[in-house]
Amino acid sequence: RRLVVCAGRDAGMSLHRVACPTAQGSRAAARWFRRSSDAVGSGLGQSRSASHPRGAPGPETRTFGGGGFARRTRRGLGTVAPSATAEVDTDALIASYLDEKQLKQVRTFAATLLERNKHMNLTGALTVDEVLTRHVADSLALIPAIESALGLESGSDVGRKITLLDVGSGAGFPGMALAIARPRWEITLLDTLQKRTTFLAQAANECGVSNVKTLWSRAEDAGSVGSEHREAYDLVTARAVAELRVLSELCVPMVKVGGAFLAAKNSIVSTREELDAAASAVNVLGGEPFRAEEVRSVGPDGNLRTAVISRKATPTPEKYPRRAGMPNKRPL
Repeated sequence: RRLVVCAGRDAGMSLHRVACPTAQGSRAAARWFRRSSDAVGSGLGQSRSASHPRGAPGPETRTFGGGGFARRTRRGLGTVAPSATAEVDTDALIASYLDEKQLKQVRTFAATLLERNKHMNLTGALTVDEVLTRHVADSLALIPAIESALGLESGSDVGRKITLLDVGSGAGFPGMALAIARPRWEITLLDTLQKRTTFLAQAANECGVSNVKTLWSRAEDAGSVGSEHREAYDLVTARAVAELRVLSELCVPMVKVGGAFLAAKNSIVSTREELDAAASAVNVLGGEPFRAEEVRSVGPDGNLRTAVISRKATPTPEKYPRRAGMPNKRPL
């Protein structure tokens, strides 16, 4: 056994015992130690300095379904290995999507959010800059995946009206950030708590964001047969709400045929089992097999986050979604 010591994130010291019974194990421990040292030296929790993983290729796309797991690269399909620690310049990312007026709107929303956070549990962020780094940049990173899923020209609205539903919007992400960055998109923020939807409506008004509506409802009710929201949206998105089997039943019924469902998840590797488990569910609900696309946002595991996407191929059977609470209790 070898004892490896690295500086902890909170100025403490963490001791990690690494079993290294072979030379190969020793080399693995050395590589792990170098990665840990690099992470500490770069300043954890600060803005990232590059748009791609250090020494690794850029964002990639993989397709899941029928038990398959593949990585699509310029060289074709190949095996998958965890990527190196990713780095993203969040300031540059935000600047690439927001002009001066939009940045002011985002900062106003962040300040409003922090003020309301004194009375409601909305976010763990403590400053406006932290809201921008942790939530706004993370939300804006989804735009290329959204535009690709809907067949839009990357980087523009191309004059087409897009209807988007953000399920479990919570503090307003990604929906509010997307509404500010893409003013031609019509965005609805759904949440089960009325006090949150009331806050979001007031915040949108205060920021001068006119393309946002709020919906106080459970997703099961909004997507039920007879609801005006069933199969009504070009894209339905969810961020940090539930596992994919549950999310599929909550979200896919509200997607138009030809539209798409997008879930924001952590790294492709960490999401692999979840994607495979949800392949049957999304098929039953009328969706095509999931594809996973890395986005320019870093997850808690130090790797790039993933946009998991399914295009809606056929109408959702009338028996879905099941009554409120059932998707969580008995996932498809």
